[in-house]
Amino acid sequence: MAVIVVVGSLNMDLVIRAPRHPLLGETLMGHSFGTTGGGKGSNQALACARLGAESYMIGRVGNDDFGARLRETLMAARVNCDHVEAAEGAGTGVAVITVADSGDNAIVLVPGANASLDAAAIEQVAPLFKKADAALFQLEIPLPAVEAGLTLARKTGCHTVLTPAPAQKLPPSIWRMVDYLVLNETELSFYTEGMDTVGNGDQTVTEAARTLLNRGAKSKGVVVTRGARGGLVVTKREAFPYMPFKVDAVDSTGAGDSFCAAMIVALSEGMPLEQTVRFASAAGALACTRFGAHPSLPWRHEVEALLEAN
Repeated sequence: MAVIVVVGSLNMDLVIRAPRHPLLGETLMGHSFGTTGGGKGSNQALACARLGAESYMIGRVGNDDFGARLRETLMAARVNCDHVEAAEGAGTGVAVITVADSGDNAIVLVPGANASLDAAAIEQVAPLFKKADAALFQLEIPLPAVEAGLTLARKTGCHTVLTPAPAQKLPPSIWRMVDYLVLNETELSFYTEGMDTVGNGDQTVTEAARTLLNRGAKSKGVVVTRGARGGLVVTKREAFPYMPFKVDAVDSTGAGDSFCAAMIVALSEGMPLEQTVRFASAAGALACTRFGAHPSLPWRHEVEALLEAN
């Protein structure tokens, strides 16, 4: 069984479903409203557990009902939450999400307790990294916490995967400690300082991805996700596309986190890279077939069934 540590955010998602996204200054009537667990960190931790890994979550919530509900959901799926602490004086992070009938979403995030996660908190759980096969990171928590976690992961020899979102300027030290980057075309364009990669062909995306590989001496690969168009895997030796799975998409929230979790679980189990991204692509596709982040994350048997059917 793969052992995965996830260092990241925990949010309560406030989800509004509407015909489309509102225009600036417009009031738009929606279909429904609900709350569901989310945050890139907790999404990935929960997905890892559902895909058969021994999953550990490191993060912060508020001392409130939202925080308690998030912990309950994760622990019900056997995610270890011993290192999910309640921050003093801060509420649990919240994301307000509008989901259009097309399945596309728009998100406004308030970090809350996530902003209090610091390097010292990560260093206190250093022994956890020694037992891990891999560690997952995102950027909804402060960069010093991300860097501290990457440093510990690198020292103990576990694989590292970074979802560099929300996109922001990163120090060279972070690039050098990442084994695999998973990002979309818009984020790729941001990190390559404006290279026009959105909607362009494989050669342009490959060139942009290789500029990121060159920033990390030990980087093994960049995976560029392109939604319903599949994606592209770029290493220093090769580049190849992966095809999407056709599903009835209703909400893309959590799909990227499902992909990342499936990718690291598969890599930790020793799957070849091409088989790994196919497994991850199936997990990401399934996450689009249900509403909400936590509720949409697929179980291992669902992913295997989709693979077998295709």
